[in-house]
Amino acid sequence: MKNIKNIVIFSSLLLFGNSALLSEGIAVIDYNAIFLGTDLARERIDDLRDSSDYKELTDEAQAKDSERIKLAEKLKKDEATLSDAEKEEMLKKIQTLYQSIQLLSQQIQAKEQEVTQKLQADQAEVVQKVVNELIKAKKIKMLLNSQALLAFDRSDEKINLTPEVVDLINKEQK
Repeated sequence: MKNIKNIVIFSSLLLFGNSALLSEGIAVIDYNAIFLGTDLARERIDDLRDSSDYKELTDEAQAKDSERIKLAEKLKKDEATLSDAEKEEMLKKIQTLYQSIQLLSQQIQAKEQEVTQKLQADQAEVVQKVVNELIKAKKIKMLLNSQALLAFDRSDEKINLTPEVVDLINKEQK
């Protein structure tokens, strides 16, 4: 019951209270943007995109997608003159290409997720250190993860600490 009362009070403050008073001691960060926004992250993502494996996958996916589009356009254009068997064959080929593209997309996403997870593991300690130091230095009473919020003013530097955290991590990692 006490928790419900606190939620009602907090909600009332959010809706009707003075926003300057409420925002005092409250900050928000976006961990995904932090882990992917550092210089180290950009470097590793660039390395991935420059890798031959990644390029082969993306090139193959683009080639198959172009072929799929051309077949679909040909089917649409020549639909009246094609036999049912030819139409069915073209539709099967389009479906096969689509499935191949999906598989390639999954492989590309897996490579990107692997890099992201490695970045998170490699940077977790320094991120936590920087965040803890900022909490103390700015006397933050409540730090919220941006994914847990419906909306907030990302341009307000007093509330959104993400850019500051990324800058501090970049300095720390140099």
